[in-house]
Amino acid sequence: MDSFLDENLTAVLAALAGGLLASLSFTIYLFIRFRRVRQAQRAVMGGQDRDLVEHAEAVQLRVDGLEARIDALGEQVGLTGRRLDDCLTFRSVVRYDAYRDLSGMQSTSVALLDAGFSGVVISSIQGRDHARIYVKEISGGDSREKLAPEEIQVLKEAMGLAAKKQYLTIGGDDDD
Repeated sequence: MDSFLDENLTAVLAALAGGLLASLSFTIYLFIRFRRVRQAQRAVMGGQDRDLVEHAEAVQLRVDGLEARIDALGEQVGLTGRRLDDCLTFRSVVRYDAYRDLSGMQSTSVALLDAGFSGVVISSIQGRDHARIYVKEISGGDSREKLAPEEIQVLKEAMGLAAKKQYLTIGGDDDD
């Protein structure tokens, strides 16, 4: 074996030098490639100097926190929607001459309803020598008391129904 090394020492040294040069070149290539990956990693992580696993854990914690906050916001929107249903959302006003005594359109009926068509109809009947105010409760678009034609009209307008020339009585008995 000594004779092989002695005879081919230059070839062996050249092969070793070539292998060393190839290893050195590959090491430089890997160093440059790793540096580029590290720069891209810093750009993704916003300049913070930590590894990808720590960054992924931090991002996951933030995402989990966002999901909880979105769920809480969804619940708040639902509560707000239910509260808005109880607000006065529909209204209408009708002015008329209740006694046809040429005093002008001084009488007024006002309907104030929530999203479930519950609320009140307030009528102010004005005459030359007196005034009266009536308040009638509305529940689900219906009244326990008999409504005057103008009160039916204002209720229908508030509910978005077209006012008709012939009035149907809502609640009470039809004595007309």
